[in-house]
Amino acid sequence: MVMFRKNLWKWCAIGVVLITAVGVTRLTKHTLFGTQTAKDEALHEVDQSEGNIDTAKVEIIFDESGPYWNDAKPITIVDNKMIQDIMTMIQESKPLTDESKMGKMSGMALKNNKLIHYGKDGSKREITFAYDTLYEIGYIDEGGRKLEPDYNFFRYIADLNEYTNPDTNIEYQVLELFNKYNWTVDYRVNTLKEKLPDNLKHGAGEYPVKIYWAYNNELSKEIGFDFSHYLGKEVVVEIYRLREPLPEFLEPRRDARGIVLKYNGKIIGAYIDSGRHDSFACSLDRKSLQDVTDKEWDEWIADYIDYEDELEIKLSKMEPEDIIREYFNALDKHDIKTVWACMTRKNLSRHLSTNMDNNYLFNKNWDKVDYNIKRAKVMKITELEGFSHEPGVLEYKVEVYFDFKKPITSDDGIWPRFIILKKESEKSGWRIDGIGTGP
Repeated sequence: MVMFRKNLWKWCAIGVVLITAVGVTRLTKHTLFGTQTAKDEALHEVDQSEGNIDTAKVEIIFDESGPYWNDAKPITIVDNKMIQDIMTMIQESKPLTDESKMGKMSGMALKNNKLIHYGKDGSKREITFAYDTLYEIGYIDEGGRKLEPDYNFFRYIADLNEYTNPDTNIEYQVLELFNKYNWTVDYRVNTLKEKLPDNLKHGAGEYPVKIYWAYNNELSKEIGFDFSHYLGKEVVVEIYRLREPLPEFLEPRRDARGIVLKYNGKIIGAYIDSGRHDSFACSLDRKSLQDVTDKEWDEWIADYIDYEDELEIKLSKMEPEDIIREYFNALDKHDIKTVWACMTRKNLSRHLSTNMDNNYLFNKNWDKVDYNIKRAKVMKITELEGFSHEPGVLEYKVEVYFDFKKPITSDDGIWPRFIILKKESEKSGWRIDGIGTGP
C-alpha cells in the first residue's frame, strides 16, 4: 500500500505569507491545507467551511481488473492538503441529471472503484466511482445518489497511481508563478539535478537532449526567463502536477506537468510539458512554439543544427534512396548514431518521451535503445507517388530482409516498410520523418 505523508511546517509558513501578502488574491483557499501545526484553529475553521472536519484519512481502492498504470495498488492518503483537494472536488460535484450519458461509456471505462473517507471519530463514508478516459466523462455514487464531478477529479485520482511520492511542501514563489497564469499546483512530483548542455547546437546522431532544452527555453523565454545563460551548469529541476488540463490545441494530450528550473534557489526557467510519449507542450501562458517564435518546427530547428558536424555534412549530400540504404545499413551494423542521424530531428525527439516514467524529465537510457535487429538488408526500394499530399514530402515502400533477435510482431524474413522522407532543413537535406508497416 502506498502511503502519502503529511507535510506540515512549510505549508504553515505559506499560510502566513498568503495572509499577509498584499495584492495576491488569486491563490485559492485549498493551497493552505495539509501543513498546520501552530495554526490548527485556522485549519479547523476552513475545514468547517468545506464540510471536511476531522478527517483521519482517505483510501482509494481501484478495480483490480481495470487497465490501470502501475498495477493500481490501493492508496491511503493522510496529507491534509490532498484530502482537502479531493473532498472539495467531490463537494463541488453536480447532480447527475442525464444517466444515459454515462451509459455511453466506451470499453476503456474504469469502473468499480472505491473512495473511502475515514473520520477521526471513527465514521466511514464510502463512495464508488467510474470514469471513461476516452470521452472524459464519469460519475460518483454514494448510496445510490449519483453525482458528476469535474473531470479533473478523475484525472487527479488516476495520477496517484503513478505519482507515488507527492510532496505538498511547495515554495511560495512557485505557487505565485503558476497562479499568475491560472494553473493550480497540486503537488511536487520530483526534484532532480540536471547538467545543462554546454551549447544548444545539435550534431547529427546525438541523443536529442539539446533539442529538449532549446525547445523549452523558447517556452520559458515567453514568460521572461532565459536559462541559456546557465548552459554548462548544474541546475535543480522540479516537476509539479497541475490540476488544469493542457490547452485545447494539444488534444488528445490532457495532463500538464509544470517544470521549474532553479539555480542557487532562484527560478531561472519554467514551462509546461505533457510527459510520456510526446512531452513538448506550451508556455505557462498556454502558447505553442509557433506562437512564441512565429516559426513552424522546420524553420525553428534550422537554427539549432550543427552544420559543421562531419556526419551532418555527409548525409546532407545524399539522395532520398541513399538515406534509406544508409539507415538500414546502420541498423544492420548496430550503429545507433547513424540510425539517429538519418532521422529528422522531430522524429528523433520522440525518443525523449516514448514510454517514459512521468516521475522524470525525459528518457535517459539512450545507450540501451534496442531495435531488436540482428541483421537488416534492403532488397527493393519503390517510390510511391500520389500518397503524400504534403509538398516536399516523399514516401517509399522498402522491402527489407530482417533477422530479429526475438520475434515479437514478425518472424524473420522479408517485410515491407513504408518510409516518409522530408527536408526538415534545406541545408541538412533528406531525412526519415517516419517509418510504418503500412502506407
